[in-house]
Amino acid sequence: MIEEFKYQKEVQMIIFRLGNEEYSVPIMSVQEIIMRQTPTHIPKSPGWVEGVINLRGHIIPIIDGKKKLSLVEKNENTNNSRIMVLDVEHEIIGLIVDEVSEVIHLKTEDIDPTPVAICEDNDCLWGVGKFQNRLLILINPEKFLSHSEAYDLKKLAKVTKAVNQAKEASVD
Repeated sequence: MIEEFKYQKEVQMIIFRLGNEEYSVPIMSVQEIIMRQTPTHIPKSPGWVEGVINLRGHIIPIIDGKKKLSLVEKNENTNNSRIMVLDVEHEIIGLIVDEVSEVIHLKTEDIDPTPVAICEDNDCLWGVGKFQNRLLILINPEKFLSHSEAYDLKKLAKVTKAVNQAKEASVD
């Protein structure tokens, strides 16, 4: 039993695909799902950061889900690719996924802990969920980024916002 779900009979999850595998996050951690946009690249950012986008006046970092999880599949921008806007460590980020497929109610009794430690420095995966003869990898959005990674992304967004403000001021 996963500690976060011990008082619940089921959790509502959003299923998405990275490469050939299906992943899920709790629906409460997803603010919205948007069409994929081309981010503004930021020099010297971590390899899994694609850049930043302006989402209704808010600068948010965009993370490539495959790179962050060290998946080897080539990143393809298809018509099904989306950006899931998530609240991670009280920071808003965009996560590039290959496809968002459905919202489900997953019984907590059908969730098993991960068999091995996957993420460095944190526990970014809750476990594996069994749903309709499928295995879903459950991502813990609160631990998807380490504290230092979340801090670095916050600094990145502030720098980008300052640059954009300077550009706007020079146009006036």
